[in-house]
This record gives sequence, structure tokens and C-alpha cells, in this order.
Amino acid sequence: MTGLLRHRARRHPRTWRQRAVLGVSCGLVVGVVATAAGLGYAYAKYSRLARVQLGSVLSDRPVASGPANFLLVGVDSAANLDEDDPVRAGREDVSGLRSDTIMLLHVDPASERAALLSLPRDLWVPLASGGRNRINAAIQTGGPEELIDTIEEYLGIPINHYVQVDFAGFRGLVSVIDGVKVWFDRPARDRRSGLVVEQSGCISLDPDQALAYVRSRHYETFSNGHWRTDPTGDLGRISRQQDFIVRALRRAVDKGIRNPVTLDNLVDAALETVTVDDTLTGDDIVGLGRRFRGFNPDELDLYTLPVDDDSVGGAAVLRLRDDEAQPILDLFRGTDPQALTPAGVRVKVLNGSGEPGQASRASTALVTAGFTSAGTGEAESFDIGRTVIRYTAGQEAAADLVARYLTNGAELEQVTGSIGADVVVVTGADFAGVLEAPRPSSSSTSTTPPSTTTTVGVTTTTVIGDVPQAPPTVGC
Repeated sequence: MTGLLRHRARRHPRTWRQRAVLGVSCGLVVGVVATAAGLGYAYAKYSRLARVQLGSVLSDRPVASGPANFLLVGVDSAANLDEDDPVRAGREDVSGLRSDTIMLLHVDPASERAALLSLPRDLWVPLASGGRNRINAAIQTGGPEELIDTIEEYLGIPINHYVQVDFAGFRGLVSVIDGVKVWFDRPARDRRSGLVVEQSGCISLDPDQALAYVRSRHYETFSNGHWRTDPTGDLGRISRQQDFIVRALRRAVDKGIRNPVTLDNLVDAALETVTVDDTLTGDDIVGLGRRFRGFNPDELDLYTLPVDDDSVGGAAVLRLRDDEAQPILDLFRGTDPQALTPAGVRVKVLNGSGEPGQASRASTALVTAGFTSAGTGEAESFDIGRTVIRYTAGQEAAADLVARYLTNGAELEQVTGSIGADVVVVTGADFAGVLEAPRPSSSSTSTTPPSTTTTVGVTTTTVIGDVPQAPPTVGC
């Protein structure tokens, strides 16, 4: 399919410490199985993992040595909860699977980077078995196989492994790390999920409240005597889930996850309720653990898909913005950024020095080098000294390629919102023309940008919905 993509994201990547120690159930990444990696006894424990036969539908790829995608599914199932558990209230079928949360974890052992993509449960997709529906209906229609085939066929992303966690599993993991702290600047609640935060401040969410928080789609905050509902629904929930994942990873590290006893307890909790595919081996787990043992939780790359609200038959759905998704989905498809050519990059040039005709000359030179013109214009001011290349999430490789063609290089600047091109070149007083051939990637610019702007992921984006955050001077 052609326009099957779009994107959105935030944060930055690089390695993947504890290799995803906190599972996702109802919204949290379940890299638990990977946590075991790094431990000598991983092989003995590995036999306890529940398995689902998926070898016939999964894409084959050597996980420990090459990039791989894990499909992480938090299932809306209460089968493993006690009969009097409040989560089971009102549920006639507690054993049926419903994909409450769907995420893709991309790990690249060579670069020690990891990226996480959240798929909205209401994303309107063509199902692999026929017809169209919300993506969370795929697992109900044909189990994990249907969900895997639907993602591969619609988004073009190969799925190499499958990891599933349910309500009980998520709460067990949070219990092992003694809760997760979240700063609330005002009381918050969700009467449907059971979230109750009665006061502001740094609140340690226990397993029950953590589950209610990450499941919250009807999040409300209390201000000026009134309750206000977050209007972003599932997209806001995704933002809170991703923020919670990073907090949970930090918490696991702070609690001493490198300590064999602590890690053993976490792995035990995960193994009770985590289900994996039949092709994931002990070697895969241990190999990944060794490669990612130095991961910093704050460097996990977080992505969500840009979508538009719509309705089908009176039901609310989300439609993918095909034109914006390509860069992000290319990352999870494993597209080689080195294969990018000038012809595939649309460049807009803005005159930032005030020199007459500079933008036009620069654009013509870039077109001669093979780039595609997206127009010219004037910058917001004419006092730009250093040429700047602006780009949006997913266009890091394009920005780097353009910079390597500029005689004096450029400063790279990631921005948010639409810029009308893949990259925008704002010429400065130092602009001296375009080279016939690019410099090697290792010397793309005379001023090397920090790693937060050159990684495969994105550093920042406007966060959708209400996501509690502590003030800059307050630790939580």
C-alpha cells in the first residue's frame, strides 16, 4: 500500500537499559521478558513463560544481532484476577481477549537504540481477514495472528516477536518496584477506570491506582471548583502511558534492578502473566540483555501516530494521516537512512541573511545537486549568522544529508508543526554554496549537534492531552 503512514513523537533514544523492564498491560510497555536478559539464570526461568504459536506469521530476523520489532499488547482481560477484584466488575466475559494497548518496540543492538510506537486502539484499518474496523478489534476477530497480519499489511512494519501482558501482570510488576511516582498539580480522577487522586503533589501510585491511571481514557482534573475532562481521549491516554513507562523504568533502576534479588523478583512477577511467541529463545533474551545493559530510561524514543478524528456508522474512529507517517514508520520498517538520496528530499530555502537573491541561488544549487525544491522565501529576520537546517520528527536523515551538501555545513534544529517541506534551509551570513558531492556522514556539519537531535528518534513534540509533570525545580 502506498499512503499508509504518518507520525508523531517525542523524546530521544539511544540504548535501552534493563531492556524494557516494565511490561505493558493496558498501556505499559512490557519489555519484561527482555529484562531477564543479562542474567545467567535466564535460561532456567525462560521455560516458565507462557507461549502462543505464532511462528507461521512472524517475520524472521536474528534478534540478538540485528534490528527487530516486538509487538507489545496489553490485553483487556481479567482472567487472572481474583473473583472479588473490582476490575472484574461489570464484565460478563473475563477470559476473552481485547487489545487495550498496542505498541511496537524497535530494538537495534548495533546502535543500542530503542524506539516505542503507540498505535491508538481506535485507529481505523483494513483488517487482514477482510473488511475494516478499529485496530483493537483485530485480536478479537482472529487472535494475535490477525493483529500481526493487519499491522504488517497496513503499516508495512515486520513483526518479529509478540509479547502480551494482562491486568494481573501489570499490577504485579508495579508492586515489585513499590509503586511509581507521578506529580499531580491538582486532584485527578477517572470514574470509569477507578483513578482517584485527591490531592496535588508527588503521589506514589500503588498497583491498583497505577493500572487505573494508565487505563484512563476519561481523565479529569479539578480546578477552580470544577472538574475538567481531558478532551483528547485515547491520544491523551497514550501520552500518559508513555510518560509512565519512562517513570516506571527509572523507578526500576532506582530500586536496584541491577541487583540480582530485585531483578529476580521482577522477572518472577512478569513470568506469571506474560505470554510470548514460540520463536523467542533464551539466546535472544540473553543476547539483547547484554547489548542493552547500559540503557538510560530517558533515552527511550517515544512515538505516536498522527491521526484525525472521524466517525464510521456513528462510531468514533481515528484515521491515519498518510503523508505524515512515512518517516516514523520507515524507522520501524528498518528502512536504511543511508539509502536516502537527494531526489527523495524536498527542500525549502529561506533567506536569513538579507543578501539579495540568496534563497533563489541556494535553491537552484540544491536542485542541481539532485534535491527537490519546495519553494523559497524570506526568514523571520535577516540577521542569521549561522545557516540553519530545520526539520521535523523523522526527518533527521534528510536534514543530515542536506547539511553534508552545504559548503560550510549548518546547524541542525528540530521543530514541531508543519514546515511545508522535508527540511527548511535558512541561509545565514556564512552560507557559501552547495557541494557537488556530500561530505561523509561523520563530518556532516562543522558544529556537531548534540545526540538528542541526531538520533533516529525525535527529541520533543507537543504532548497530546493532560500529562502531569513536576515543576522544573521539583523532583518526583
